[in-house]
Amino acid sequence: MLTAAFLPDLFWIGCAAGGAEPANGTMFFDGWSHSVVSILIQAAAFALCFHKLGRAVMLAIGFAVLSHLLLDMPIHPVPLELWPHSGLALGHPSWSWGEAQFALHKTRYWWVQLTVIIPLLGFYCLRARRQLNANLIAASCLTVVGLHLVF
Repeated sequence: MLTAAFLPDLFWIGCAAGGAEPANGTMFFDGWSHSVVSILIQAAAFALCFHKLGRAVMLAIGFAVLSHLLLDMPIHPVPLELWPHSGLALGHPSWSWGEAQFALHKTRYWWVQLTVIIPLLGFYCLRARRQLNANLIAASCLTVVGLHLVF
């Protein structure tokens, strides 16, 4: 589920590394990984990977990917395009509130994301303890928090 929620960002890392989505100081583009159509396709494709586990699991996985779109809308550095290179986008065109430095030299974007991550990890811990080893749960949570601290 965590992978599903972060899938567009993982896709973005691959696209940025491959040069399809530049993210330097002068140029930023993430339409291939973060447009509405792209996230819908990612949700459907990733959900299909779990077809043997049933419709309920597929729907949960698909909604987890789609949650990225809803969670990104208030903090994304540029408006989310409807499709790559579209002139239509969702979000405010000059959203700079989140880019301002805040506590501990982290941006407001970073802090908003942390306030979403922590309760979701808490929910994950509560649900996962029935099926997973405590060490695996702790390692998963530390990985997510560690990635957030680094980036």
